[in-house]
Amino acid sequence: MASPDPDKFLKNERPNEYEARFTVTGEILLTIKADSLEDAQAKARSKLEDDDFGSELDDVGDVRVNHVWKSVPMFLVLRDGKVMQVSRLAEGDLPREPTERGF
Repeated sequence: MASPDPDKFLKNERPNEYEARFTVTGEILLTIKADSLEDAQAKARSKLEDDDFGSELDDVGDVRVNHVWKSVPMFLVLRDGKVMQVSRLAEGDLPREPTERGF
């Protein structure tokens, strides 16, 4: 099967949208209640899986802007029966119209 033709799909060009990647170096100090040092170390490692962890740094040492770029257009597709916006078309993607909420 051939790759989908991008010209047959509506695109959300995302006007006036840009993306910026930052590197933040800082420090967080937490008190962890545990029965042993090993248990405390395991609990500390598990914090890395928490989506909110690091959102409030105690002491920010350095913040840098790594890169700023124009947001890529998003194609409106029906993929595996699901309404989506994707940045890259895949085999089997079908063109779709915007939903009642827009793109």
